[in-house]
Amino acid sequence: MQEIRIYHSIWRTLLLVLCGAAFTYASVTILMDPRTSFFMNIIAVIGVVFFGLGSLFMLFMVVRERLAHQAFMTITDKGVVVRGTKAFVVNFSDVESFEMVHVGSQKFVAIHYKPNVEIQKMEDAGFLGRMTRRLNTRVGNAQEHLGTTGMSMKIEEMFSILNERLKQA
Repeated sequence: MQEIRIYHSIWRTLLLVLCGAAFTYASVTILMDPRTSFFMNIIAVIGVVFFGLGSLFMLFMVVRERLAHQAFMTITDKGVVVRGTKAFVVNFSDVESFEMVHVGSQKFVAIHYKPNVEIQKMEDAGFLGRMTRRLNTRVGNAQEHLGTTGMSMKIEEMFSILNERLKQA
């Protein structure tokens, strides 16, 4: 079978970057006004840092994906390769099942590993990693999830492809 490459959606990312730029502009405007209070200046600095850096980071990720022709997520016959801030590989031989999970209004694909793999992943993780994995298990019913917000493929389609490839592996 051929590999399936999933990128971030350009239009969704562009909209997110434009909204971040608008909030950054509003924060800079607040900072430039001499009549604003100290508290408002602190909030404006937080807004510049959060929205400004967040927008630049998202823009960088999408431009890097497109110029390097490296998809954010690649589904192969043997597994899934995810390239984000921290790249990781999900081998179908280690997976028991996939599940569609809703946390608030967000949709995720939960990865249910085989028991021995789950234990090994927990042991290999550091202190913060173990805390994050426990929180993920409580909230999303699995240690690891595939985020699907802002992708070029719908979650239902990705979920069916993952389950089909898992059955074939």
